[in-house]
Amino acid sequence: MALAVTHIILTIVILDLFRHYVFGKKKFPRYLLVIGGIAGLGPDLDIPISWVYSLLAGVKANFHGTFTHSLIWPLIFLGIALILHYKKEMKWAKIFYVIAVGFVFHLSLDCLFGGYKSFLWPFLVAPNFCPEWGIINYAVSIDALILVLWLVHEEIHKKIKDYI
Repeated sequence: MALAVTHIILTIVILDLFRHYVFGKKKFPRYLLVIGGIAGLGPDLDIPISWVYSLLAGVKANFHGTFTHSLIWPLIFLGIALILHYKKEMKWAKIFYVIAVGFVFHLSLDCLFGGYKSFLWPFLVAPNFCPEWGIINYAVSIDALILVLWLVHEEIHKKIKDYI
C-alpha cells in the first residue's frame, strides 16, 4: 500500500495538471485540489474506525482494506455528482466529482503498490488481482519524486506563483 502522503500528493498533482491544462483556473478553483487531496486519503478512514472499534469492543480489530476500499464508494460519489450536475448545482457536483477521483486514485495506488483490497465489497470478495512488484520498498522515494517533479513542472511553466 502507498504511504498516506502519496495518496494525497499524487491526487493533488494529477488534479492540478487537469486544472492547468484542461479546465482552467476559473472552472477548477484551488479548494477542489484540497478536497481531492483529502479524498485521496478517504478510503483509509477504516483505520481510525478500527481503532475506535477496538477501544469500544475491547478486542483488536483491523478493518483496513475492507468496506472503505470498495469501488462502490467512488461510484456512489460519481452518482451524486451526476445528479447534482443534472440539477445545475455545479459547485457541489465538482466537489463530488473530485471526491470520486480521489477515491479512485487511492484504490489504484493501493493496487499498484501490491494491493490486497476488497474492491467489490459488499458484493464479492474477489481474489487479489493486483500485482506484487515490490514498489512498496520505494514508497518514500516515490513521494519525494512526485513532489519534486510537480514543483519543477510548476516552476518551468511559471505556475509556482499560484501557490504563494
